[in-house]
Amino acid sequence: MYSFYRFPIIVFFVSFFVSATLFGQESGIFRKLDEKIPIKTSGGVWFWGDVLFFHDWHIQENVKTNSFRLLDGNSVQRAFGTFEECRQRLEEIQVEEGLLPMAGTAVVIMHGFGSNTMTTRHLAVWLKERKAYDYVFNVAYPSTMQSVLEHAILLDRIIKNLPPTIKRIDFIGHSLGCIVVRRYLSGQLEPDWSVSENPLEARKNFTPDLRIGRFVMLGPPNHGSILATKLIGKDPIRRLVTGKTGDELGTDWDKLQKTLGIPCCPFAIISGGRGDNFGFSLLIPGDDDGIVSTEGTQLEGAEEWIRFDVGHGEMLMTEEVFETCLQFLKTGSFHKMQNEHF
Repeated sequence: MYSFYRFPIIVFFVSFFVSATLFGQESGIFRKLDEKIPIKTSGGVWFWGDVLFFHDWHIQENVKTNSFRLLDGNSVQRAFGTFEECRQRLEEIQVEEGLLPMAGTAVVIMHGFGSNTMTTRHLAVWLKERKAYDYVFNVAYPSTMQSVLEHAILLDRIIKNLPPTIKRIDFIGHSLGCIVVRRYLSGQLEPDWSVSENPLEARKNFTPDLRIGRFVMLGPPNHGSILATKLIGKDPIRRLVTGKTGDELGTDWDKLQKTLGIPCCPFAIISGGRGDNFGFSLLIPGDDDGIVSTEGTQLEGAEEWIRFDVGHGEMLMTEEVFETCLQFLKTGSFHKMQNEHF
């Protein structure tokens, strides 16, 4: 039985979700008054997921209402309605502003659990400043609102909506984002699909897209999350906040693991930790980054693995991590070769 002090917590979260849905940026009630009036948004925090990118523009879907909106590079809404309506408006803007078709290389960044694109923004900006890719797509997705499979299907839509003139697509995932990309790169996006008995062999015969290059995992919970199991467990209040994905990373990990194979492309892992037997958290046995155990990040089939003395979130603010990540994406190795420039 829940003690009285939990009641304000319940009221807070119920009030937050109701207000965000009915009166916040996730609602279309007021936007329908004039769909072409620019409206500043947060870029998608709880309910919105990207489905199409064009330069700095992107179309998002609200996973609760199945409505769509078109955002510019400053997260200002420029259209609202169906997917076709938003895409038509984007095509008009392409002509009005003289935007050229996309062509070249792209990297897709997936943020972690309960997070948003602000946490991966520093990495995205760093990559753009170095012109490492023609396009850097920092993906928003509602990490607590849907399952890992549904997140992977969203990612699949993004990739399929990239024109064939995008010749190469690399991936960077952080935390849950790694698991989403891993699911996308493992096998068929069907509810009843499961990993074969020999995943290393199976990955040779599968690829969702021939343009896929390399993949770097940052702090991936490749064997589930001890914290999710301990802190969320079966608590209905916490599960209200963390959603189905929180269950999948914790108490339902055994079910999710059956759908996670070995990525079909070359991949490497960057972990955080202290390099001792204690790590950043007393709740996690052995070395850890405060959220994921160092040992739990490792995965069979990885080309390389490396640890930095950083915490789980800190790695997204550490330039040495960025440089090592880019090094692998460009060369297939964490180790620099002489006279390399990119």
